[in-house]
Amino acid sequence: TDQAFSLETSGLRRLVRDLKRARIALGNGIKERYDVESPPLLKMEKSLVAARDLPSGHMLREEDIAIRSPGGGTPPYEFDNFLGRRTRTTLCTDDPITIQAVE
Repeated sequence: TDQAFSLETSGLRRLVRDLKRARIALGNGIKERYDVESPPLLKMEKSLVAARDLPSGHMLREEDIAIRSPGGGTPPYEFDNFLGRRTRTTLCTDDPITIQAVE
């Protein structure tokens, strides 16, 4: 009843070879970012930007802040930290919202 699982010598050799290859393919478990991955990752990351033109001294509300690509600016998880803060300078649509841009 086990003949479907039986291997001949050559099949057993291939099985052992493939198991060794699988161990190598799994790697060491440490995730690393390669240099060639950086440009696409930056392009796909998001940043906080002005959703519309905002005057200096404007108190930021949810509708004033947009989340857009590319990354490199303030990450979206900081969104709540900017609500209720006033702008130091005039911000145009899509200008980055940074800690330096608010009081």
